[in-house]
Amino acid sequence: MIIYKYGKDVFEPQKSAYTNQEATTKLSASETKILQFLIDNSGEIISREKLLEIGWPDKVVVPNSLNVAIANLRKAFKSKNEIIITIKGAGFTIANNTFIQQQFQPEVIIDTEQHHAEQRQSADNNTDTDTDNNTINSDINHITVTEKNKSLPTMTKIGYAVCLTVIFAWIMLWASSWQSPPCVTVNNQKICGNIGLLNLQKLPQNLSGKNTIYIDTTGKTYEKI
Repeated sequence: MIIYKYGKDVFEPQKSAYTNQEATTKLSASETKILQFLIDNSGEIISREKLLEIGWPDKVVVPNSLNVAIANLRKAFKSKNEIIITIKGAGFTIANNTFIQQQFQPEVIIDTEQHHAEQRQSADNNTDTDTDNNTINSDINHITVTEKNKSLPTMTKIGYAVCLTVIFAWIMLWASSWQSPPCVTVNNQKICGNIGLLNLQKLPQNLSGKNTIYIDTTGKTYEKI
């Protein structure tokens, strides 16, 4: 099962649900397809025609249907409605590294009656084993207990090391995502900064594609050399 996380927000395509800190919003099938496609193609500008095709395959719908779907998604984001960025005259995009994809196995449902039966069988086996163990020399029991006690600190250290590694990896991933400005790619040209102010018609025609273009808060573009 695949989910997408943005901070504490969670998007679950299989459940057609978007959950933020306030509530869970049920999405339509079209809204789910559109959001997942934008996430999977983060950093790319997706045209309105392509999103209409993704959201309503093999159907003819009015162009306003896409406007309604985007508006509903932004309502689900609450205060984070800048997640989907409108590129005037070109389409929509979601900046790179906005969402983190996670995959996990669904929970296993245990048959209660079978589980209890296995527990009773295990208890009976343990009782038989305990009876047999009473005949074992006390010195051997002492050695076994000592060996188990020695192994506990080692397992504890391993557990702490694994936890610290996971926490450190998450911190580094969050930090890189937080520090990086939103970027998109247009005709092999990387553009970063205030993507919402991007006007494709005003981009210089002689861009090499080797350097990154930055957009400031006024909409002006600068090429970083």
